[in-house]
Amino acid sequence: MTQVDEPRARRATDVIMLVAATVGLGSFSLAAVPPAGFERAIVAFVDNLPGGLHGLWQLLVDLLTLVTTGLVVAAVVRRRWALVRDIVFAALVALAIALVVGRVVEDSWPSVSISLQLTDVSSWFPALRLAMTAAVAIGAVPELTHPARRLVRWSVALGAIGFMLVGAAPPMSVAAGVLVATIGAASAHLVFGSTRGRPSLEEVALALEGLGVGFDTLGEADRQRTGLFQVDAVDVDGNRLVVKVYGRDASDTQILSTVWRTVWYREPGSPVAPGRLQQAEHEAFITLLVQQAGIITQQVVTAGATVGDDVVLVLAPVGVELGDAPERWSPSVARQVWEVVGRLHDSGIAHGELDDRHLIVDGDEVGLIGFRGATVAATEQQLCSDRAQVLMTTVVGLGADAALAIAHEVLGSERLAEVLPFVQPTVLTWRQRTLTREADVDLDEVRGQAAALAGVEAPELQTLRRVTWRSVLQPVLLIVAFLALARGLAGIDLEDLRSQLGDAAWWFIVLGAMLAQMPRGAQAVSLLGASPKPVPLGPVYALQLASSYLSLAVPSSAARIAISIRFFQRQGLATGSALAVGALDGVAGFFVQVSLLVGIVVLTPASLELDLDNAVPSGLVRLVVWVLALGVAALAVLLAVRPWRQKAFAWVRRLVSEALVAARALRSPRRVAMLLGGNLASEVLFAAALGAFVAALGFPVSLIELILINVSVSLLAGVLPIPGGIGVVEGGLTFGLVRAGVPEDPAFAAVLLYRLATFYLPPIWGFFALRWLERNKHL
Repeated sequence: MTQVDEPRARRATDVIMLVAATVGLGSFSLAAVPPAGFERAIVAFVDNLPGGLHGLWQLLVDLLTLVTTGLVVAAVVRRRWALVRDIVFAALVALAIALVVGRVVEDSWPSVSISLQLTDVSSWFPALRLAMTAAVAIGAVPELTHPARRLVRWSVALGAIGFMLVGAAPPMSVAAGVLVATIGAASAHLVFGSTRGRPSLEEVALALEGLGVGFDTLGEADRQRTGLFQVDAVDVDGNRLVVKVYGRDASDTQILSTVWRTVWYREPGSPVAPGRLQQAEHEAFITLLVQQAGIITQQVVTAGATVGDDVVLVLAPVGVELGDAPERWSPSVARQVWEVVGRLHDSGIAHGELDDRHLIVDGDEVGLIGFRGATVAATEQQLCSDRAQVLMTTVVGLGADAALAIAHEVLGSERLAEVLPFVQPTVLTWRQRTLTREADVDLDEVRGQAAALAGVEAPELQTLRRVTWRSVLQPVLLIVAFLALARGLAGIDLEDLRSQLGDAAWWFIVLGAMLAQMPRGAQAVSLLGASPKPVPLGPVYALQLASSYLSLAVPSSAARIAISIRFFQRQGLATGSALAVGALDGVAGFFVQVSLLVGIVVLTPASLELDLDNAVPSGLVRLVVWVLALGVAALAVLLAVRPWRQKAFAWVRRLVSEALVAARALRSPRRVAMLLGGNLASEVLFAAALGAFVAALGFPVSLIELILINVSVSLLAGVLPIPGGIGVVEGGLTFGLVRAGVPEDPAFAAVLLYRLATFYLPPIWGFFALRWLERNKHL
């Protein structure tokens, strides 16, 4: 246990653990009753183990209890009242969740003696005693030293195994108990914060001594970056040192957190390696390469791993950051910045964070520092991103007119034009976005001025039109759709519908509502797979939410493609490539749906004989025929008029050549897996959400049948020009559930809940997601 209470902070890691544990607990709760065949097999195996080993299994359970008791006693003896508060809160949250979940799953409360004595019985879900003791242990982990953390983690793992082997709880209950404990501990860390897990200055001093680095003074740096602990030191000769510590205790450098920051935000300069040793080695290696290229930068003094497994990188600083000396900006400095970056790129290295915190001036010369997110063998996109960052850094430092003139002088018209699509907020660092906002710099205006200097047209972005013939037609289609829905409602006994919902299992309804929000995350992953350029997951997920809002105006598939064009243009892709991203995602989704439909019909006995003709008004069928006929006629006129035909062919050729850039990138197995896997996961999650609502009304349907119903109706709704398939989807899903054996009234009630969770409510937060995308220049 650490000696004193350290500063506290709320970490993204705790949010991830809380969400993951909650989803896992919900899944286990669904599968707990009746026990699955796999669980029954494990229980039978445990029952047949030699009885003489029972004492050993009980020892594992007692070990967890002993460790937990020791943690509480140590915290009280050392008067670590903040830690006592944390572990008590974690235990109480775990107890409350275990009781509520158990009440829902078991349909009864445990007896008072069980609640007070915390003794487990095999019929109760989840394991109460395990949940309570593990919550205390996990809740104390951030405050412990590394050896103590290892002891706690092993005791929790072995204790969980012991609970199962002594017959105190079945496997599903044991797993749920650990998840409940994780939820309790993560909740305590998010409410009260947890220690940042970084090493103390005393530990840094010991690490430097172990590496043979002498020093006189040591102090915490004023600016800290996530994932490492930076210390300013002065050596025995009076020279300054920068010490970067990637410690085992710095939890933000762990794999989960690093992957989260890199994938979700994909910030410029995100670590390119998840391990702390790999990160330190990477930065040291790139720094040495930059020195070899003749660029002024920090000198690598030493690097290595200490006895405590902390990884230390010691650098000798040089010069002054331009951010700390803005008065040093001049046309001469700006030209030197471009020259230095050119030499860096000639060496095949892309920096990734070329803002005024990573550009230095040493006397009259310019240099670079901070290569944590740099890459070797850089792609052209990475090099263009670097140049866009330099362009905006000089614009903020010198002003747009002077900075653009220098950029045009150094790069020339052709290379400046190549940079323009990358002048986007997502390419800039967090500091650059802050400075451009404070200086009231408009990126669109900068692109326009630069395009004028280069003698080219500014990169064209997809226009979001407010009024079109399509938008005029939508209200008519909505009226027809609502009439179709009203006709379906006419045969429903609303009083019986009310009673159906009144008797529903609300636990399943809550689970269905949660599952209904997950497919958009899977759709975001598929869109990432379709993109030839790495983009952040966070904005892509917001894009999927925004498409749910736009689907009220245009059919959902068209909405996803249209808004994705604008989004990916903002990411620096050409129009054809941006169009190809949305098209590839749409085609992959269609391919997955057809494959699922054919596979289920051919390989399984499921066959609902879905004939949804009665769910589609004949007027809509005639409307579709007319729309197709008008489209064919318009195409014939276009081909007949030569000037129009030439312009159309030229436009199509350009789009096709740009689209091939996105299509060629599908040679990557990882991207194909993301593209197809994301769409597959989306279909499964939609079907699972529908199944949860049906199960809530007491009529479970197999997942295979649910996928068959949902995919069939989705394909039909995608053909009809009705926003969201209103009326058609409700009628088709109800028809399919009835064919699967669900009575009509419960089927319609389940469909209404499903559509409410997947279509009618998401536009509310989709609207705010759209505003956020527009406000942050993603659209």
